Amino acid sequence: MRAIMRGLTDAEFERLYGTEDQCLAAWVKVRQAAGMSCPRCGNPKSYVYDRRVGCTRCDMRWSITSGSVMADTKLPLTIWFRAMHLMSSTKQCISAVELGRRLGVSYPTAWYLHKRLRHAMTQESDRCQLGAPAEGGWTPIVEADDVYLGGERNEGSGTAGKTRVIAAAERWPNGRMGAVVMRVVNSFSNQAAAAFRDSHIVPGAVVHTDGTKAFGVFGEAGRTHVATVTGGKRPERERGGPFFNVNTLISNLSTALKATYKVFSPKHLPNYLGAFCWTTNHRRNMPGMIGALCIAAASASRLTRRTVYATGSIG
Repeated sequence: MRAIMRGLTDAEFERLYGTEDQCLAAWVKVRQAAGMSCPRCGNPKSYVYDRRVGCTRCDMRWSITSGSVMADTKLPLTIWFRAMHLMSSTKQCISAVELGRRLGVSYPTAWYLHKRLRHAMTQESDRCQLGAPAEGGWTPIVEADDVYLGGERNEGSGTAGKTRVIAAAERWPNGRMGAVVMRVVNSFSNQAAAAFRDSHIVPGAVVHTDGTKAFGVFGEAGRTHVATVTGGKRPERERGGPFFNVNTLISNLSTALKATYKVFSPKHLPNYLGAFCWTTNHRRNMPGMIGALCIAAASASRLTRRTVYATGSIG
């Protein structure tokens, strides 16, 4: 287990990605594997020379970072790869301020870099589905729960001012946690729960919840819903017990957010959740985190400053 969970050390990172040429070679390999069709004629065949890509049909040329979250970047690739290392090598989050300090760049640069990598992580996390049969012939159970986050400045009581989140985690037969998903919702309604179900729970899955009324829809459309009413009591904290994994997930998220952000805005939360779930889902291959994040960055949609400012999603 210790060998599985051990991440990439700083010394090993420098050995593998310490130079611009090493980072470029790793990035080119990922981009070629993902495919780089010509933006002009759609030809899937291309060639790479240095930092440029050329079409074998119309001879159009474009940057190796075009069409990805790295598009139009003026930063060296070594900065990007160090940021990937810092953002993926720990269970805790890292703020843009701390990222800028560690990389030696200004806060606006660190913020934009931080935003784009979280965007790539979130887009991959949004495609994650739970409850699919495994190769060994077994099917994991999906645990789901409702979560309220934030609202520290709320002067009222109850759930007012808090952000509502649906959290789900797989439970393997040995009790181990599998893949996880979290999604911000406007309310715990049948409509919101059904949208979460269709996006993240495969048909045929068995979903366990604590009996939240809206979660009854998890038993529809080819899924099976098992409600365990706890009566407001906290379930026993035993591995393999009801809701152990999803409660552990929520606890880890709360610790990570509180350790990194003094106060977080609801409009930034989807990206924080996406990045946290991405890191959790790749935790069993920590030495391969940078390669996995490269793949996510290469396949994610482009994110420009104009888009970020226009949507008011600065964070």
